Amino acid sequence: MNGDEMVQLNHSKGKILGLFLLVILLFICMLSSLMFGHTHYKLADLYSMVTSFNEHDLTHIVIWKERFPRMVIAVVTGASLAVAGMISQLLTRNPLGSPSVLGINSGSIFFIVIFVVLFKVSDLNIIVYFAFLGAIVAAILVYLLGSVNYSGTTSVKIILAGIAVNAMFVSFTQIILLMNQKGMNDVLFWMAGTISGRTLEMILAVMPLLLFSMIVTCFLGRSMDIYASGESIAKGLGQKVMVMKLALLILMVVLAGGSLAVIGNVGFVGLIIPHIAKTLVGNGYVWLTPYSILLGSIFLLVADICTRLINPPAEIPLGVITAFIGAPFFIYIAFKGGRMRG
Repeated sequence: MNGDEMVQLNHSKGKILGLFLLVILLFICMLSSLMFGHTHYKLADLYSMVTSFNEHDLTHIVIWKERFPRMVIAVVTGASLAVAGMISQLLTRNPLGSPSVLGINSGSIFFIVIFVVLFKVSDLNIIVYFAFLGAIVAAILVYLLGSVNYSGTTSVKIILAGIAVNAMFVSFTQIILLMNQKGMNDVLFWMAGTISGRTLEMILAVMPLLLFSMIVTCFLGRSMDIYASGESIAKGLGQKVMVMKLALLILMVVLAGGSLAVIGNVGFVGLIIPHIAKTLVGNGYVWLTPYSILLGSIFLLVADICTRLINPPAEIPLGVITAFIGAPFFIYIAFKGGRMRG
């Protein structure tokens, strides 16, 4: 074995060790999510609930009915949003790319506003499907607008189409809310983003799609590496670029739309996490995807815990916490990118 092979082997071992440490950190965050909030619980309370659940014990009820669903939702949606952001940055070839840039967030919120404000739909389990539908419609519009002329779909055209679709849905949403101001409170938490009040049934409705999409993305690691090298090079290597681009777009829509359908307009997760993952493991998508999954779950778990602890007993919307963390990061990435181009 030569020196280069030894270095590569050691490097891979380091990445495997990093994954193992992230799994441990994720487990700690999951326990913390169950323990900390307006009322704090001990590990003994968790053990008691698991081994001898008592439906008349308030502690057991709170942990199982409130804390456990929040923990599951944070883990699944955090991972999904992170991977969706990673795919978005690959599709747009833009370090500031995220599902919100492509109008996915605004499409979901627009459909929520329509059915909650105009059609008076109040069942959260039904609203999830309408929000998911909004994300799909937004993605279809972006893809169609980005493919209108002879040159086909390009990254720049996708970004421009996303900006146009996002502006359209935001405008329509504002018009509806201005005409029906009484309905604003009904959709406020969807617009700000939150896990509070969400049920296990809501995430179970979309979890199979989210888990399947993340698994598929993991298996596409090598193909994503080829696509990232440039469309002309990818075509030269025999990759069907349009098929790959469409597959990535579908995966991003499912991951982002399914997550936003449950927790509302939570931003910056898909922007921050892929950059942190790249700092740890580089640009190879074989490693970047699993790291993004774990980091996304950890990030949203920590953010959700913060929503409960900052101003108890009131809760701060989850989207506010992620924006507070993400906005400075966004400015840093924009400044760093501009300085590199300069």
